[in-house]
Amino acid sequence: MQFKSITAITVLLLVVASLLVAGCTSSTTNQTPTLSTATHDAFLENYLAGIKNVSYADKGLSYKAWEVTWINNTSARLEDTSLNKTTNTTVNEVATFTIFPTAQDATNYLNTLNKTAYSLASTDASSAKGYQNVTGHAPQVYKAYQWNEGNPLNLSEFKVHAIIQYDNIVKIATGKILS
Repeated sequence: MQFKSITAITVLLLVVASLLVAGCTSSTTNQTPTLSTATHDAFLENYLAGIKNVSYADKGLSYKAWEVTWINNTSARLEDTSLNKTTNTTVNEVATFTIFPTAQDATNYLNTLNKTAYSLASTDASSAKGYQNVTGHAPQVYKAYQWNEGNPLNLSEFKVHAIIQYDNIVKIATGKILS
């Protein structure tokens, strides 16, 4: 009698295992990939993950938040909040990263943006350490525009706006000190 029980359990386990392997089981949730998760640009996705790794490796910073929201397959919004351990200041940045097929396409897009309030802060690619750490090389095209809004002596009203091109990626960001 015990032999029949063991045989029955073994057969049942084999049936369940074969159904799982064959993919004949399903859950009640919709497993169809959505556009927002199925078609992200692979380079931009890897770049954002790499930037997170580089940022979290900085021992002088402690991250309170890091949230990436995909806008479409070539653009993502990143909001992060970090504590600078040296200055004891908390900074929040909201940035949109957009990837283009070529650096020239990114430059063309950059040239269409209203940069009236901005000034060219840098063209020195050596300041693009995060990009270099992630990609293994400095960007060949690097332009950083900056606009400071508000009174820098009143940090609750002060914001830094930036538009930066790293080869075929354009980042548009606003940063502010929270405390």
